[in-house]
Amino acid sequence: MRGDTLDDDNLLKRALDSELPDDETTERIMGAALQQAEDFGLRRFTIDDVARRVRVSRVTIYRYFPKKDQLLNALLMRELRRFLTKVDAVIAAEPTPEAKLVEGLIFCLDFLRGHRLLNRLLRTEPELILPHLTTRAGTLIAAARAWIAGHIRAEVGAGRLALPDEDIECAAELIARTVISLVITPDTVLPVDSPEGRRRLADLYLTPLVQTLRPKT
Repeated sequence: MRGDTLDDDNLLKRALDSELPDDETTERIMGAALQQAEDFGLRRFTIDDVARRVRVSRVTIYRYFPKKDQLLNALLMRELRRFLTKVDAVIAAEPTPEAKLVEGLIFCLDFLRGHRLLNRLLRTEPELILPHLTTRAGTLIAAARAWIAGHIRAEVGAGRLALPDEDIECAAELIARTVISLVITPDTVLPVDSPEGRRRLADLYLTPLVQTLRPKT
């Protein structure tokens, strides 16, 4: 997977806007590529292995994805889009800012901490992924910050939060950095691995924090 893809300033927007051919062969290729990467990582990832999983010729795969990097980048876009679409739906389903923050954070942690490919890379090929989540994470954090800030501004615009516009980006970045930290460093005393623990954590720290930002009546 090319590093410049993860350093793209418009990464999240590209993921949401990206489109793949809507046909069975593409879906089978993408599914097999994900399984191959989950089982063997990226360094040992080959088009031949994907072709064997799909039971098609490598020529067929090259017709859809002329280079291995294009297949891996398409896989990244698909997984990002799947994540963003699901978390947007989780947030949209909640009626209050408190619930949106709590349920959104819980979903993000569950999804990312349980993502087989991400965990495989962090465990066996950290040199490929960790720089983009730490020392070179500036563009990724900026993209996540803008996306989270959009949700916060929607709550402010609806009159459910009272937060000065100059503080929205800061709040969004704090949320983004918290999620990234808990994903790349899973060992923690914070009770994030059980539903009961997450609920208690939310009740103690997250819900009261959002309540302080409610408009005064």
